[in-house]
Amino acid sequence: MTPQDSAPAAAISALARPAVFIRTFEERLLQLFSGGGLAGTLHTCLGQELVAVALSRHLDVDRDALFATHRGHGHYLATGGPADALLAELLGRQGALCGGRGGTQHLRRGRFFSTGVQGEAAALATGFAWALRQKGEPGIAVAVLGDGTLGEGALYEALGFAAWRDVPVLFFLEYNGWAMSTEAKDVERGDLAKRIEGFGVPFARTSDQDPVALAEHLRQVVECVRAGHPFFQVVDTRRLGAHSKGDDTRPATVIERLRREDPLSFWISEQPSVAALYADARVAVQGLVREVEARASLDPTPGSAWPRPPGALASTALLAQQTSASNEFMVDRVRAALSDLLERDRHAILLGEDIADPHGGAFRATRGLSTGFPQQVAATPISESAIVGVATGLAMGGVPAVAELMFADFATLAVDPLVNYAAKLHYVYGQPRCPLIVRLASGGGRGYGPTHSQSLETLFLGVPGLRVVSLSARHEPSALLAAILDGGAPTVLVEHKRVYADAPRPEPPLDCELHSVSASGGDLPPLVYLPADGRAGDVTLVTHGGMLDVAEIAMRELLVADELRFELIVLTQLWPLLCHEIAASVSRTGRLCVLEESPAPYGVGSAVIAAVAESARRPFQARALGAVPVPIPSVRSLEECVLPNSASLVQSIRQLVRHYPGES
Repeated sequence: MTPQDSAPAAAISALARPAVFIRTFEERLLQLFSGGGLAGTLHTCLGQELVAVALSRHLDVDRDALFATHRGHGHYLATGGPADALLAELLGRQGALCGGRGGTQHLRRGRFFSTGVQGEAAALATGFAWALRQKGEPGIAVAVLGDGTLGEGALYEALGFAAWRDVPVLFFLEYNGWAMSTEAKDVERGDLAKRIEGFGVPFARTSDQDPVALAEHLRQVVECVRAGHPFFQVVDTRRLGAHSKGDDTRPATVIERLRREDPLSFWISEQPSVAALYADARVAVQGLVREVEARASLDPTPGSAWPRPPGALASTALLAQQTSASNEFMVDRVRAALSDLLERDRHAILLGEDIADPHGGAFRATRGLSTGFPQQVAATPISESAIVGVATGLAMGGVPAVAELMFADFATLAVDPLVNYAAKLHYVYGQPRCPLIVRLASGGGRGYGPTHSQSLETLFLGVPGLRVVSLSARHEPSALLAAILDGGAPTVLVEHKRVYADAPRPEPPLDCELHSVSASGGDLPPLVYLPADGRAGDVTLVTHGGMLDVAEIAMRELLVADELRFELIVLTQLWPLLCHEIAASVSRTGRLCVLEESPAPYGVGSAVIAAVAESARRPFQARALGAVPVPIPSVRSLEECVLPNSASLVQSIRQLVRHYPGES
């Protein structure tokens, strides 16, 4: 007698009915692939259906969040997701769940999300659970994992955060024994239970051999998480199908053994009532396929990767500095801006390494905030991937999140949650807003060396769905933060370390005045300074962030020595790039010089020149000036030779204007 033989018929039927539908759905998808009806990839949950069903019966889809893996169809259907919407998503038909943009791996319905990147769900679910607690909502978050995820550092960073914040998140590991074509036992070492319990997170391991007992066990686990604590659950199961479609390299004897051990296969073969449910499900799925295939194809219009809130209007009148108090520095304005944000929204969270008092961050931009807002400011472990991943989860849960990375150089450790998830929330998942700001202390000039001095904003330029914004001494940080959050798009905010020590600059540059510019739909316009007498300038000079001071020193020298007049454009939004004002200026001056601290090839300057060239109606001359393309040296004298300065800018502009001989 097997364990399930003694289970009540009603309990078996309650689990079997949704499970056999999931199985027939997945089997039909494989047939569609074989017949050419579907393309791309497909990761079925064959053999794991009862695990999803046993869990889902204890979740409330209206208040709980579930983050599934690439093998997530079963969890989607078990939590009540409409099968026709999923099928339409895969077939590219009207009514598609995510408009055909997510496909099989990237699904979203309400608080159900799935992703194709292993380990990504762990931090997102942890952040979402934190958001629920922050807002006083009673739900929990579930991160579904595969055993291959046990090799991902992102999982352990998320576990550290979950234990640290003691948030209601369930880490739910479906252990099928195979990571694609690699058997898990061949690459795993150590004791999994001890590994997890080392974080102070309760751990349990069971199997799905008795699905009724599993469902009861998971009820108790979910109740534990609802009490407000993290939990790590492993369920031993099996994968009957290939990793993806037909790429199964496992021995046939292994697959046959797994089928014999599969409780759902046992029920279908040995329980007449379940066999009848299976037959009915096959008929229902066949009819579903015919109905969805008869629908019209999706509209091929791509749409926008960024949310476009109709009421969001930003202007230079708001973004530019208006006043400057004596003995005040830009770091003071940044601190005040963060304080304003936390005061305006008492749910908002500011998180990052060493940001709490008395230290107040590496550059003192958060000093005093943890004392003033103890429930909203969190000094985190050194876990950049989790900092950004958790912050993304917070934003997904409706909590504005500002994540500080101590140095921009460390953003390389946090690229995945930004590029592979946050940036795709609007276009792929249909998330209308993601109030997330990731602050990067950027740039050189302090002798910090090659891993603490880089300007890496170019890593994020060209990523659809992300905004990249640069703070200068001419921007008002409080207005800038408010405008970013109003726009609703996840944003990388570049704060050059040189700017922190600068004084706010409300007065226009010499002989210039601020030109009124506005942008709608969440975009942030540049600050445009034109000659005060209304005549055209001789050169259009474009810069951003910490290079503003270098630009203005060069402008003053060239005004006095060469009588050159400038149209200065200080970029606010580096990506998506707004070039209308730049192009209009170049049409007047005929000369364009772009200054940045990153290496100029493939940088902001190259993008600006290319964009202007596309719209130019007459020839113009252009230069892009940036750092020498080598790692930033530590010794100050060497660093000064690598970074652009006012002397090199003066030389470059003179060559541009007068064709002076010399190196370009």
